[in-house]
Amino acid sequence: MVAGREAAVTQWQRDQAVSHGSRRCDHMWIVRVRCMVGSRIGRAIISLAALLNESSLWIPGVIAVSEKELIEEAASIISRSRRLVAFSGAGVSEESGIPTFRDPGGLWDRFDPLELGGGDIFTSLFSGASIPQAAVDFVAEMVAVLEKAQPNPGHYALGELEKMGILKSVITQNIDNLHREGGNTRVIEVHGNLFRLACMVCGTKLQLGREELFAMGRELVALMMRGDLQEIIKLVSRCPSCGGACRLDVVGFGEPVQDMGLAMGEARDSDALLILGTSGMVYPAAYIPEHAKKTGAKLIEINATGCYFPDLVDVGIVGKTGEILPPIVERVKDFKSFNIF
Repeated sequence: MVAGREAAVTQWQRDQAVSHGSRRCDHMWIVRVRCMVGSRIGRAIISLAALLNESSLWIPGVIAVSEKELIEEAASIISRSRRLVAFSGAGVSEESGIPTFRDPGGLWDRFDPLELGGGDIFTSLFSGASIPQAAVDFVAEMVAVLEKAQPNPGHYALGELEKMGILKSVITQNIDNLHREGGNTRVIEVHGNLFRLACMVCGTKLQLGREELFAMGRELVALMMRGDLQEIIKLVSRCPSCGGACRLDVVGFGEPVQDMGLAMGEARDSDALLILGTSGMVYPAAYIPEHAKKTGAKLIEINATGCYFPDLVDVGIVGKTGEILPPIVERVKDFKSFNIF
């Protein structure tokens, strides 16, 4: 796929720290490569731009590829796949109006997670602690935001790929249930699910419907504002097995992730992996692309803020999942209808 000799590179961000795993690079020029084509090319472009402080480069022999051509290449990989798996992060949910946790301006920029019980407000409350105002504000914001959130075109595109028999599972770090609402049935939620309660006494899990969850959320906010701990305990004491108090079945800071063995197994068994809206900063989930690559899978990354797995991806596109994935799926349908693969 040769479309000229100039690399389509634009200056994206300067003098900002960027993290990838445990590696941290401060005060370097970060470039946005519209279309990453193979890890060596991507690394060469980024390294030269950082070294030369140039916002655009001409590199002899480097292939410049348009977004359209990258969409075509991604569709080709997906069409040939027999075991496609998707791995999603907060960037996918952000397109549905849900703020990210770690990005600048995200939730952990505005709220101290330690003040919120490390992300597990219920356990903190039941220990007899007072209810900090930050906890009230956090829960109120989350209830309001999540109640409005709906699956976006990226979620629906993944649902289409499952209906076509191509996508076998979705591994997600998101806790908002939007992949299920978007049409996916096999979803591995390594950080849990807000729509599920877990009994703190016997461990029984209880799935909630959308209306039930948000009615409970609104009542919880009102009780927290009044500081009525006894009524909060009554509200969440709904275990069908023992009547015990339940907490949201989500992973707090310092808690073990859920179903990680299952997720790693899906990645190792895949022949293609979609990496969607994740910065690769949260471990152990960030190891998932490496596990897929080691067993020979092709990796496609779509991310609105940059390419975070340059050493691993075969195709990387900087863009929103909801804008890039639907045209990829349409091309996959074309390939399938003409029996090209």
